[in-house]
Parts: sequence; structure tokens; C-alpha cells
Amino acid sequence: MAENLSKRFYVENVTEWENCLKKKVFLDRKLEAKVIENGIILPARLLPSPNPLEEYAGGVCDNDFNFIAGFSRMDPHEEQLGGGYGCVESAYPVEVNEIVHIDEDVIFGGTLFGHFGHFMIEHWSRLWYVIQNPELELKVVFVVTHGGYKKWFDDFFRLMGIAKERIIYVVDKPIDKPIQFRSVIVPEQSQYNSWRYIKYTKEFLIPYQAIKSNVKPSNVKKIYLTRSQFKNPLRSFFNEKYFEDFFCNRGFKVIAPEKLNLEEQLSLITGADEIASTEGTLSHWAMFCKPGVKFTMLTRNITAEPIQIFINDAFGIDNYYIVEAYKNFLYVHKHNEGVFFLGSNKHWKEFVADYFGEQIAEYDDNSYLSVALDKYVNAWCKKYSDPKNFDIWVSSLKSLCNRIVTLESKAVKNRPLITYQTHVDKFGWGDWINENQFSNPLDQKHDIQAIKIDFSEPFHNVYYSVYYNEEEGWSEEVTNSQMAGTTGKSKAIFGIKIRLDEQGAEKFDIFYRAHKFNGEWTAWAKNGAELLSDGQKLNAIQIGLRNKN
Repeated sequence: MAENLSKRFYVENVTEWENCLKKKVFLDRKLEAKVIENGIILPARLLPSPNPLEEYAGGVCDNDFNFIAGFSRMDPHEEQLGGGYGCVESAYPVEVNEIVHIDEDVIFGGTLFGHFGHFMIEHWSRLWYVIQNPELELKVVFVVTHGGYKKWFDDFFRLMGIAKERIIYVVDKPIDKPIQFRSVIVPEQSQYNSWRYIKYTKEFLIPYQAIKSNVKPSNVKKIYLTRSQFKNPLRSFFNEKYFEDFFCNRGFKVIAPEKLNLEEQLSLITGADEIASTEGTLSHWAMFCKPGVKFTMLTRNITAEPIQIFINDAFGIDNYYIVEAYKNFLYVHKHNEGVFFLGSNKHWKEFVADYFGEQIAEYDDNSYLSVALDKYVNAWCKKYSDPKNFDIWVSSLKSLCNRIVTLESKAVKNRPLITYQTHVDKFGWGDWINENQFSNPLDQKHDIQAIKIDFSEPFHNVYYSVYYNEEEGWSEEVTNSQMAGTTGKSKAIFGIKIRLDEQGAEKFDIFYRAHKFNGEWTAWAKNGAELLSDGQKLNAIQIGLRNKN
């Protein structure tokens, strides 16, 4: 196995991923904490918005309901607050009799997102102060936003050294009220994660270091983190079984993290020398890896993901590899929602050659695809079956058709080409056309009287003959651009058979079918089989070639 590969990105658009490296900024400044006397902590309330940003009002305010702190994605030292997904950047007034008064000094721990990945990455940025000042023993107050309270909040905080008895969760439910404390200590955020940049200070790492210090690493050295057992109505992954088996056959233990408790998950992560996973929350576990780990992330979409590059850099993951491993051929909504189809491709093949020292076929997952493809299409249709998604259906269909045309064009370029022309009544000889094209317009009923076929392989030949009628039978077999049939005799043909020579037939199958005057196509015939039209005149022929390998 290769050690410390010099290449990081096995992707189509390397530049886009490399640009992600430029979007993070380490902030070399000292964070502070300010004290708000008689501070009020408001439950988060979702703001009305025409877009799905899920911005909230709430957080810490003073006695006059002036906003103090919540959750921001913009660095307030350099620019104004800018909103964004999950942000809490404004307060709201309440009636005095609604406020609960608690005569205690507390620490504002920040806002919490009930989404595992966002929770780990974005919502511990004020906890550096709690961990650095254990002697204070003050209660820590969190404002819960999207997703509501989750039991694993407590599990993570316990491993940071914050006991459950110290925690107050403020949730926007009818039973929860705004709370006014004797004072609220508000630590600065240690990280800002916007679409424009990701900034962090050294304090950002403190909660993660605290957790790692309280976890015993396991002895399992290679793990593959799978999503195949995780059920999420927003996201579906198909064909991951191929990757599970691939890594399992090379000594990796396949792990479904959601089947384990938090300590078991962290024990596996902190102990492993090599980890592989698909993109998303699973790849964010890199935050808890030990130094020197090799971390491979399989992407699920074409879009570069700056947050993973930030994680790898901030936590010192030097030996990481980003590998495009998707075969999405239908619409995908964003990078994190939708129906995703994974699979072996040229980027995966290149990575396997470098990392494992193995040469594999680019599409060595073929044996897995039939089951996965059926489930993928069914799931995609179910997700986007709403009439409001009609444009998505049309766009995906056009994209799929264009992709098929492109693939066929590439396939033709990599092998010999079949070309042909036909002679029809009244119009004579048509143009030479490439394989898979219709020899004549299907709606014009001009009977075919003769055909010429050429095989662009200098060492092989194509042979063909046409069928006239019961009395005359089949014409003499001709080869390479010679005419089969007649001209100037108004003599229609009612069948055809085409074959390659012996050497050509070892490499290729040749297919053909005919369009009849009654508007129907004949069944496909191949490799010299007789194709007859049951007495119907022919007005178009279609011929194709396929590599047997």
C-alpha cells in the first residue's frame, strides 16, 4: 500500500477543491467573555422567511431586549451579521410577566442544532470558556433551535466534562419561558462558518481535545463507516454495498455508527490508522482522529465541500484523500439532500491503483448495479413525484439523454465504426450515416430498395444481403460498401441479414432492426440472423455495434 500519497484529490474538478483550501482563515487573536448583568435568555423562534434558511430570533439579550449573542456565521469583528442557515441574530420583546427569574450567574453555551453533523461542527464554539474555567462550576445555558433536544447532547457534554446537572436547555415550547439570570457570561465564538469563508481560533479545538482525552482508543486499525443502515427521509444512498465489500476484503471493519453508543463510536475513530467513509456527517468524524491517520472520503455529488477541507486542515489530518465515487445521473438537490447513486468510476479506479496498488476495471461494480439501480430509480421517482417538481423531471430526462449520447459517442471513438446508406424510391441514395441512426425519416413511407454498409476496420469485413420475396429469396451476400439490392427497378426489400467476419465476430456483436410501413419496428436481430418484415415494406433501417468486452 502506498504511504502518504502526494495526490489528495481524485476528482474531475481539482481546482474547485483546491480553492476550498483558501476559504479558511486561522484567527490568531485572544477571545474574550463579557458579563451581561440581569441578562435574559430567550427561546429561539423561527423567523418567517420565503427561503429555507431557518433563521431564528432569540438568544441572549439585555434587560431592554437588545440582542447580545446567539449564533452567527459572520465574524462581527470584520463585518455585520449576515444571517444564514440556523443563525440566531436578533432578539424579541416579551411581557414582563412571562419572564422566569433565577438568581444565579450562568454561562451562555450557545445555540444547539438537533442535527448530528451541524451540532459537532458549529455549535461548540463558546464551550472553550467552560472547559478552561472548571473552577467556576456555573450552570451552562443552551438555546435549542432546529431539530429540538437530542439525548446525545448530554453524551457529548459529559465527555467534555460538563455534567448534565449543570446544563439548562431553553427550548421554544409552551412550557418554556424566557429566563432572566443575575448575570450571563457570554464567551466569544471561536469559529465562523459562512458560504464565503471558515474562520477559527485555537480555542475552537478545545472541546474536541477534551472529548478525546476521555475516550479509550480501540484496537481496530482499519474501519469503513457506512450509511447503508441509516434511514433518513431526506437522503438515500444506493450501491454502497459495493464499497463495503471492497474495503472489507482489504481488512477494513465495516461500521454503522448509529448502531453503537457514543463512546464506542469515538473509541473506534480515535484508535484507527485508516478510515474511509462517504461524504457528510460520517467524514466529519475526522475531528477525532489521531495524528497520522489516513482518511478517505467518497463524494456523493459533483460539488466541492469546503467544510471537510476545513476539518482536515484544522485538526491536522494530512493524509486525506477525496475521491469522486458517485454515478448520479438524475437531479440531486444540494450536496446534502436527495437520492445518491454511488459506484466505481475512473477516479475511483485511479485512487485504488495509487492507494492499494491494484488495477481494477473502471466499472467493477457491475454485479452490484442491477439491484441498486432499480432501488435508486424508485426512490428518486418517489421523492420527486410531486407535480411541483415537473421541471426537475424534464431537466433530469434531458440530462440523462445527453449523457447517453455522450457515452455512446465515447464508445464509438474507442472502436471501429459502422456506417451505411440506403436507396429509396423517388429519392435515390441518401447520405452515409453513423451507427444507431435511422436511415430515413420514419414518417416518410418510401420503400427501401438497396443498402450499402461499411465497417471502418481495415483488417475485418462486414457481410450482408437483403430479402426480396418468396420467389427470389435472398440476394447474393456482398461486403464493405458494395450494394445489396437493386436500383432503377422499383423493387422493394422485405428483410436483411448482417454479419461480421470470424475475427470481427470474436470482438463485436452487430445489431439491426427495420421500421415497417405499418409504423412498427421489427425485433432486433444480430450477428447474421435473418430479419424479415412479414410482407411489410421497409422505410428505415437502424444498425448498431457493441464491443463484447
